Amino acid sequence: MDNENRSLIACIDARLDAIGDKLKKKEWKVPTDLLGGVIFLIFGLVMLRIIPQQIEIKKKELVNGQAFPNLLMYIMIACSIVLIVNQVIKLMRKEPIKTTTINLLVEVKAVFIFLCMIVFWLVAEKTGNFAIGAAVFGVLMLCLFRCRKPLYYVIVLLAAVAIWAAFRFGLGVMF
Repeated sequence: MDNENRSLIACIDARLDAIGDKLKKKEWKVPTDLLGGVIFLIFGLVMLRIIPQQIEIKKKELVNGQAFPNLLMYIMIACSIVLIVNQVIKLMRKEPIKTTTINLLVEVKAVFIFLCMIVFWLVAEKTGNFAIGAAVFGVLMLCLFRCRKPLYYVIVLLAAVAIWAAFRFGLGVMF
């Protein structure tokens, strides 16, 4: 690698470190029970709305295919409302509530890993070969964690090919 490439990599690393330092300092305290109650209340309401479209019923009977899922959603909505009311009362009384600290750097890394998984799926889907997607995903993970050793990239690529060959020729699995 020549000096120009090394200085470019060093510049990128310095920029990523600066962004990481800024993101590391950003944290939020989230009231977990209140947030969970709101999320599951919304989820229950959405599910009640789409259950009739997903589960068809043949006859007008008291108990049909929609009865059990609807019952579960009503129970979930009721429990969510109880949880929300309980947390709001605690907030009004200024009592301590459960909170979780969310660090923005950790969440941004999680989003990037999720995006890498989507790229893996797209590559595997478009090429029709799981090994190519796995190799791309492995290389993306090494890049994400800023691995500088070329041997690690070679190992990941060889492992993807070896696993594919073992399944394809050894076990006769087509994927």
